[in-house]
Amino acid sequence: MPKRKIKEEKPRKKMGKKQILIPPIIVGIATLSGFVIMHFFPAPSPVQVCLRSHNDTFNVHSKLVLEIDGQKKLLPDNVGKSKDGRECLRVIHTDNIGDQVHVQFVRPVRLTLGDFMKIYSADNSTIQVVDNSTGSNVYQNITLADYNVNYSYFSEDRFVKISNLTSSPPLSDTYLARISLVSK
Repeated sequence: MPKRKIKEEKPRKKMGKKQILIPPIIVGIATLSGFVIMHFFPAPSPVQVCLRSHNDTFNVHSKLVLEIDGQKKLLPDNVGKSKDGRECLRVIHTDNIGDQVHVQFVRPVRLTLGDFMKIYSADNSTIQVVDNSTGSNVYQNITLADYNVNYSYFSEDRFVKISNLTSSPPLSDTYLARISLVSK
């Protein structure tokens, strides 16, 4: 039987400087590009987002008492259901007529009464309320310029005035807020 020739192993080629430097350079460029993109095109605020469905993982239900000249009013069922005249389910919305605000998102998020007011009064001059004093729901449009608006939240055993809406405590399941409008 003829003898097989055994192939001799060739010595491995040494990596050159270019081959060693290319992967770190690519990673560096990709990272720098990501930072530049995030700086000039940041992610939208959750307040600006339209939800795809009504069953996200983070859900909070906060209470909001609405008073106009001492009379209790209710939130309408259409808060946070549109954006720029188009149908859009916002992160903060109401599901029914009442005093409950629903916060929902894909991850936990810190939203305040100020964020709610950005959605509730998109034009920053009017809000819609529901008067149920007669037993039937009557929708009313309220011009905020005609009222002194006071915001507060319940803490321990009393309502605490909120002077800056963005620094108010975050909406949570135990959060109770009051919006009090008093005629000028």
